[in-house]
Amino acid sequence: MDATDIWGEIERSESYLVCSMYEEAESLSSSTLKIIFGNIDVLSEGEHQFHDILESAGMVLVQSLHGISRTVEIVNELRDVFGEVAAIPVQVLLTGICLQISNGSYSGVCEILEEFFSIWVYKDSHYILNDAGVSAKGFHEKNCLDIDEYMEVVELYTFGVLAKVSNDIGLAISWVEKAALPEERRQGILRRLHSLLSFKTANVPDASSFEENSKDSSYAVVNNKKSLANEKKDKIDSVLKLSKQHEPWSLWSSHPLSLKVGNTQFSMSRGKFAISLVGLIICYALKRKRAALIRIIRRQMESTRKAIVDFWKLAFSYQVNPLAAIQSIPSTTT
Repeated sequence: MDATDIWGEIERSESYLVCSMYEEAESLSSSTLKIIFGNIDVLSEGEHQFHDILESAGMVLVQSLHGISRTVEIVNELRDVFGEVAAIPVQVLLTGICLQISNGSYSGVCEILEEFFSIWVYKDSHYILNDAGVSAKGFHEKNCLDIDEYMEVVELYTFGVLAKVSNDIGLAISWVEKAALPEERRQGILRRLHSLLSFKTANVPDASSFEENSKDSSYAVVNNKKSLANEKKDKIDSVLKLSKQHEPWSLWSSHPLSLKVGNTQFSMSRGKFAISLVGLIICYALKRKRAALIRIIRRQMESTRKAIVDFWKLAFSYQVNPLAAIQSIPSTTT
């Protein structure tokens, strides 16, 4: 089967997916992927086309598995169908893992991501497959990965798996510090992780503030309650300020509405703007009604004109004797 036939099968499986025929889409996409890997020597001659074929068929597979409520099996199914992690397109891997995680299942997620990181090596500002990542069956798929694609997987692993599942941001920070990443990208992720850690720590009550010596314990408790009350008040004030900043937009608000056209800026109250808008709507409605009224009058005039024309045609078509006016009426004989 050549590339054209395979594309036809992929399009058919996509049609099944669009029509919510998930079982048919899953079966056809899975069998198509097996055919692809059975003809890998022929298809892999065009690297970009081969990657597109794998990605398209793989996306249908993961979405159809999600559609038939087999989301928890996506990662294992990808392993079975593709055979090795290096063969799975990055976008298919990311989509499958995100769907499975959103379903609350992390089965096999850590293992497949760790294997992914183990087979890609950072070299000369991009990632390449190491010897273990190359298939023994002669797999010659994309052996070079863009930094952006690799970093998408890194962020999913650090924020979506380590920091969320393990609930250990320190572990995520440690992993990022040791991982083979571009330094600028590493520092960016570390800043986000440290911010997340600071936010998490700030929301945990400090137990030491409750510990005072026995002589002054009552005083310490009172002070602690006051500090908690003040902290709560500050938080409420900050929330109120934030809510004012994010005040919903209203036409009747007293704040002026600014409009900039070129270098000229116009400013008017939102109340006037609302009234003007209502006026425009009324004018538009009246214009529509006026046009409808004109059409009605025009139809009535047309029907009247037609009636007059028909009357005159009928009148002039009647034969009249021109001598009838001078002829005497014959007398009746008795």
